[in-house]
Amino acid sequence: MSLIEAIKQLIMELGAGGIFVATALEYGCFPVSSEILLPFIGYVIATNGYSLLQAIWIATAGGMLGTTFCYLVGRIGGRMFDQLAERFEGVALGVGKAQGIFEKYGKESVFFARLFPIARTYISFPAGIAKMPALPFLIYTAFGVFLWNTALISAGYFLGSHWELCKAFLKAYQWQLSGGIACGVLLFFIWKQRSKRKT
Repeated sequence: MSLIEAIKQLIMELGAGGIFVATALEYGCFPVSSEILLPFIGYVIATNGYSLLQAIWIATAGGMLGTTFCYLVGRIGGRMFDQLAERFEGVALGVGKAQGIFEKYGKESVFFARLFPIARTYISFPAGIAKMPALPFLIYTAFGVFLWNTALISAGYFLGSHWELCKAFLKAYQWQLSGGIACGVLLFFIWKQRSKRKT
């Protein structure tokens, strides 16, 4: 049985607990694709009568646990991080790309990177390595994880048995979707700032 099949079985058997564990593993840099996992969670809760909002919150809590683990590994550093990078080549490559993004865009990249491939998973490591304060890290991470979970779990929820279509769509249009969400958030913050100045 593959890892993704095992996680699917975990969600089917444990429900809310399975959702929490599965998303913690995915955001904790285990080789599980959120493009498969999150729509599948949406499908499972739709067919079993679970609350969509509750599933999103549980998945976000799991994601926070996984990202915090990676942040602490980066912050503590030392041998543990070196061993992880040596053992998993993909982790080393992903962290290298995320490092460049963090150095270029600063702490705000912790939020926006959650909406883009590769960087979404690995941005926690450079944030920890840079000793980014924990509170801003957690706030930026929570918003980013919540938005991404909401988009993909909702897609699986409303697509039902056709949830795998989400994977094909994301493969073709993920950058456009991620960019659209990021631009929408940015425009919202600009609007809020202008509203404050007017008042």
